[in-house]
Amino acid sequence: MEIVRWAKERGISVTAEATPHHLLLTEELVRTFDPVYKVNPPLRTDEDVMALREAVADGTIDVIGTDHAPHTIEDKESEWSCAAMGMTGLETALSVVQKTLVDTGLIDWPTVAKITSRRPSEILRLQDQGGALEAGTPANLTLWNPAGETPVNPETHVSKGRNSPYKGMPLPGSVAATFYRGHPVVLDGKLNTPLSA
Repeated sequence: MEIVRWAKERGISVTAEATPHHLLLTEELVRTFDPVYKVNPPLRTDEDVMALREAVADGTIDVIGTDHAPHTIEDKESEWSCAAMGMTGLETALSVVQKTLVDTGLIDWPTVAKITSRRPSEILRLQDQGGALEAGTPANLTLWNPAGETPVNPETHVSKGRNSPYKGMPLPGSVAATFYRGHPVVLDGKLNTPLSA
């Protein structure tokens, strides 16, 4: 993070991302040798987790990327050395961001929208994604309900991967609705149309 800060202070065009799991989970979980925690880059110390959170808060990190890596049961439920790297994170990303960054007071909800949507679309030059909501433009948005807390159950996720490191962990918030190009995809937390639609 110090190198990225140094570069940004000198006007060098550089971006950086962090994943939700690196903002919450630590290397202590790796000591269990449960392959669900095998990821690259590997989970780090509490100090590293806090440094990443601070880097998001001060703008050093531009983007939160899910690094969603669904794997088959066979690829993950094996001995550590043979297990695939990666974990699912798409459906829990906002909950983890809320828990680690919003609920701790490090960032606010407009910043969440910036680092999860607007800034990634700017970096990738995606004109029709992540922009401001304007009348007459198709809505690509997620309505998030920050209230409540629910234990994570990967069996209920739309993703075919069940290798969630958060299984059983209570996480805050839930999706109330999702719109893609103006069409409702999720309503009242339930899938409304096939994802290919």
